[in-house]
Amino acid sequence: MRLSIPATSPQVPRLNRQPQKRVAISALFLVFAALGACTKKTEPAPNATGAPGTGAGTYRFAFVTNNSSDFWNIAEKGLRKAEKDFAVKVDMFRPLKGEIADQQRFLEDIMVQSFDGVAISPINPDAMTGTFDKVAAKMPLVCHDSDAPKSKRNVYVGTNNVQAGRAAGAAAIEALKAAKITKGKIAIFVGRIDMQNAIERKQGVDETLGKLPGFEILPVYLDKTDRALAKKNVEDALARYPDLALLMGLWSYNGPCMAGAVRSSSRTEKPVMIAFDEEEETLKAVQDSAIFATIVQRPFQFGYQSIKALKDLKDGKTVPAVVDTGILTVKKENVAQFWSELRELKK
Repeated sequence: MRLSIPATSPQVPRLNRQPQKRVAISALFLVFAALGACTKKTEPAPNATGAPGTGAGTYRFAFVTNNSSDFWNIAEKGLRKAEKDFAVKVDMFRPLKGEIADQQRFLEDIMVQSFDGVAISPINPDAMTGTFDKVAAKMPLVCHDSDAPKSKRNVYVGTNNVQAGRAAGAAAIEALKAAKITKGKIAIFVGRIDMQNAIERKQGVDETLGKLPGFEILPVYLDKTDRALAKKNVEDALARYPDLALLMGLWSYNGPCMAGAVRSSSRTEKPVMIAFDEEEETLKAVQDSAIFATIVQRPFQFGYQSIKALKDLKDGKTVPAVVDTGILTVKKENVAQFWSELRELKK
């Protein structure tokens, strides 16, 4: 059971617009959007009291991503806003190649330096559970974007990824119907399938598309966050399966890779495409009707709400165990509006 509670969020620039036409998009950025929280509460973490690591009155937190995608630039905006709002210091760590070893090295450094808490997007939650538990014994630990539910993390901040997968599946069904495609193969692309967000998104996709008559979901194509390999995977699928009906990319860079490969293809019948997140090339492809829809998250809130949770834990407050930051399906009819607000957010 999940209860919805309001979560404190920062003010975000907004454009003048007709509210009735803009409510769906604006909800992505509104200050007092209701963010979901599960009924379970997280008690103050170890070392929740005492002097912060960077001097009286100032906490120092670490924010670790799972790769170096542009997606995280928006999250960094949330971090910098949180620094100002909560009078804290935040260091951001980005693994260049999305390797577990990079995250483990970051965490080892963080544990011996003067940090007061860490928020991380786990690359492989099962492989890193022991490390996470060591961190959680020393300082507050938040998972963002992708969860590590078996670990002793205090809070998860991010998308309900099963729900996001279902939304992608629903958009795919709509796209196939619009294109009058009644049978064929479905190819899914992602960096890794052992990350919790990928596992859960695939689950949501399977729930919606797995029993669709006439369609077959192929084994997932993996690229290890290598864009060149990601594009090659799409090219290989296009070449191998003449009845390829649908391409779906589960991570942010998969959208541009799919669009580029299809654009360069000599196929007369193009498969429909569904993407995730808001990379510029993905939004351009949605605008041009190349990608039917993209499921966007709230990376700004990944950053902001993670730091808020860490500070609350250090201050001895009880916080929700899950903060659901929500999703939005962006299609041709609302992409211009969404893109405009996204540009305002990035300023």
